[in-house]
Amino acid sequence: MKKSSPHSLSVLFLTFILFLVPFNFYGLPADGATPLNNEDYVHAVHKLFNAARSNIRIMAYQAWFYEEYPDSDSNMFLQELIQAKKRGVDVRVLLETSNWDQNLDQQNKAFAKRLEEAGVVVYFDHKELTSHQKVIIIDDYATVVSSHNWSHYSLHVNNEAAVLIWSREAAKAFFDYINEMMEQAGHSPLPITRAEKIVSREGFDMYPVEDIKLLTNRQFFPFAHGAFQKAETSIRVVQRSALYYTMIPAYDARKGREPGEPVSQVNIMLKDLISAKKRGVDVQVIFDAEVRKRRSTGEWTVNAQNEDTAMRLMAGGVTVFYDSLTTQTHAKMAIVDDQVIVGSTNWTHNAVEIGNEASVLIKSKPLSKVYYSYFDQLKSEGVEVKPGLDLFSLKNQMEKNGDSQEASDDTD
Repeated sequence: MKKSSPHSLSVLFLTFILFLVPFNFYGLPADGATPLNNEDYVHAVHKLFNAARSNIRIMAYQAWFYEEYPDSDSNMFLQELIQAKKRGVDVRVLLETSNWDQNLDQQNKAFAKRLEEAGVVVYFDHKELTSHQKVIIIDDYATVVSSHNWSHYSLHVNNEAAVLIWSREAAKAFFDYINEMMEQAGHSPLPITRAEKIVSREGFDMYPVEDIKLLTNRQFFPFAHGAFQKAETSIRVVQRSALYYTMIPAYDARKGREPGEPVSQVNIMLKDLISAKKRGVDVQVIFDAEVRKRRSTGEWTVNAQNEDTAMRLMAGGVTVFYDSLTTQTHAKMAIVDDQVIVGSTNWTHNAVEIGNEASVLIKSKPLSKVYYSYFDQLKSEGVEVKPGLDLFSLKNQMEKNGDSQEASDDTD
């Protein structure tokens, strides 16, 4: 009998997991969607919190309260949630609690304490898992899915990507996801509601939407992989972290792999980009690369974690850029023809295969044009990756010229 090749085993494995993953194959209807990149997110969230009429549901990875900056936007978010509670809105918040980042854990618990003292109900996720989602649901209708944390740098300095979806069905799907995370953490599920009084869309730019799919947890890879394989014209990717793996990470608790299973699903997506380029698709990628002075110590730092991946893609013919070296690009975004993927999911093994993440895939040609323009803006601020590009040499040059911007101490 002829033995199966490693390639055929890999294909069989991927086909197998596509049928095992419990995701909805059918899209969700929506009245429209609103892009909320960078500081647009801040203005929209303030407006939504102040206009909420029935309920607010939140899943957040990082929420900071700044004692020394009482008017900071994350502080204002907290006060707006308290005011919403006082006017009768049911406010529930699920926060990350960390077993590896003490500072994050303390910050989130301090934020939660202030909310709880005002009567807001706060829950914490499963301590052994990273809950990296950034989701806000208003009145069972308006859902914000983003890369934004509630910190100064994320809200005002970083490059971030978000989208606001106007859809009862999408809100219900994300609500069900929140309850999955509640059950995972040992909490009782939130009561099912259907708000009769809903937040107004007035003042928001809305774009028509053909189709929406949730890309939560293990749903991200099958949909992203499928979209890349079917791409016909163009692919654009913006990523904070994109790592190629030569071995299974030590933190992966699984003891064995299926026959033909790749080391990481991230590797497959990176190969998808190269394959798309080879069949004539215009593939361009922006990765975060930081050369900045650390705020807390004054020391220069070089974040070259994406360098290996950038060089691998470049060798495969993909056009790769680093972002503005003095600004963290924290966005997690992909555009495939007229489809947009936005959310919290980094291209890391933990994000794609282990942790809790929330992204969304939206099919909309008008909406995709906005994100293509955002990509081009970031590209214009960056530098194309070429053979011999050395971030450490750039650091020495920037240090000599005094060309710097303080780096964030935020975690994500």
